[in-house]
Amino acid sequence: MNLDDALDALIAPVESGQPSSPAPRERVADWRPGVIWDGAEGTVTTPAMPGEASPDWDSVLRIWGLEPEKFSVVEPVLFNVWGNPDGTLNRQWKGKVVQRVEAKAGIDFDELIDEIKKHKPRKKEAPTGQSAFVVALADWQVGRGDPGDGLREVVQRVLNAIDSVELRIKELRKSGRTLGQLVVVGLGDIVEGCGDDYYAMGTFTSEADRRDQVKIARRLIRDAIARWSQHFDDVLVAAVGGNHGENRRNGKAFTTFNDNDDVAVFEQVAEIFAANPETYGHVKFVIPTHKLALSIEVAGKIVGITHGHLARNSGTVENKIRTWLANQALGRQFECDILLTGHYHHLRAVDWGSVLWLQTPALCDSLWFTQSSGQWSQMGTLTLTIDPELGVRDIAVV
Repeated sequence: MNLDDALDALIAPVESGQPSSPAPRERVADWRPGVIWDGAEGTVTTPAMPGEASPDWDSVLRIWGLEPEKFSVVEPVLFNVWGNPDGTLNRQWKGKVVQRVEAKAGIDFDELIDEIKKHKPRKKEAPTGQSAFVVALADWQVGRGDPGDGLREVVQRVLNAIDSVELRIKELRKSGRTLGQLVVVGLGDIVEGCGDDYYAMGTFTSEADRRDQVKIARRLIRDAIARWSQHFDDVLVAAVGGNHGENRRNGKAFTTFNDNDDVAVFEQVAEIFAANPETYGHVKFVIPTHKLALSIEVAGKIVGITHGHLARNSGTVENKIRTWLANQALGRQFECDILLTGHYHHLRAVDWGSVLWLQTPALCDSLWFTQSSGQWSQMGTLTLTIDPELGVRDIAVV
C-alpha cells in the first residue's frame, strides 16, 4: 500500500470499508400507463396517443376495467408530450380518478345500530414483518458542571439508560413485538466541549477537559452498544455532529464540518467493534464526512437525523425545523419520512403528514436556561419502534 492509500485508509470514517452514507434514492417521474390507487382515489395514466385533444376519459376508464358510471376523472389533468422523428407529437395524459358518490334519500339509523350491536372485537393479527427498535442518544454534554447537575449525575443517567433500554427491549418482545433490527442514532452534543464558546459561564462550570470528555463518552457508548447488540442479529449505528462537538475559536467553528467530537466518539467505537468481528460482526456503522445530516433506511422508511442547530430561522422550534427541512427538500439535499433531532432538550412529536418529526429530550440539565426562561423539561432517552407497514410505534422515554 502506498502512502496515499495508507492516508486515505486512516482518514476513512469506517476502516472496514462500509459506506459512510446510503446511496440517494432515484427520482423518476412515473408515467407508466395504468391506474394506481391510494385509498379511496387513484391516478390514471394513458398510453402514448397522438394529437393535442384531451382523451375520451370514459374510454380510458373502460380500458382499465372501470365503469364510467361509477368512476370519473376530475380536473386538473396533466400531460407529457414528445415528438417523433417525423414531426408528429405524442402525448400521455394523467388525471385523478375518483368514485362517484350516489345521492341517498336518508340514513337508516336502525340499520347502523344493528351493525354496531353485531360488531365483535377483532382478533389479534399475527405480525406481518419485523420492526426496528430505535434508540436516540442526544445531548449528554458529558463534562457539563451546573451546580447540582454535573458530570456524575449525567454519567449516572446514561448508566441508568443503558439498563432501561435493555428492559424496554425485553418488554416489547414480551408484548408480541417482533424486533428484528437495533438502530442506535447519535444526535449530537454528546460531549460538552471546553471554553466559553457554547453558553454562559461554560469556562467555570466544565468539570472535565476535552480528552476526558471524549474518553468518558466513548466508553459509555461502547458499553451501551455492547449490551444492546446482544439482543439483535442486525445492528446499525449512525451519528451526526452537534454544536458542542465543534472545534471552536472565538465562538465559531473554525476547522471543518468533519472535525466534530460528537462524531469522533462514534468513529472510535466503530474501530473498537471492527477489531472484534467474531463478536460484533453484525454491528454496522454509518459515519458521515463533512455532513451534519444523514438519512438511513430503517424498516422500509427513510429516517433522517440531524442535531437541530442547522435550523437557524426565527420563530418557534417547530417553525425552525420545518423551514430547514422544507429548504433541504427544495434543494434536493435531504429527505426523509421520519426526522429525529436533538439540540432543544425536550420531547416533541409533530405529524406533518409526509414527515413525522420527533424532537428528543436530553440527559443534562440547563440551569442557565431554566433561570432565564423559567422552563425545564423531563430528561431521558427516546426509544421507539418502526414497523414496515404502520410506521412509528411504541414511543417511550426511558
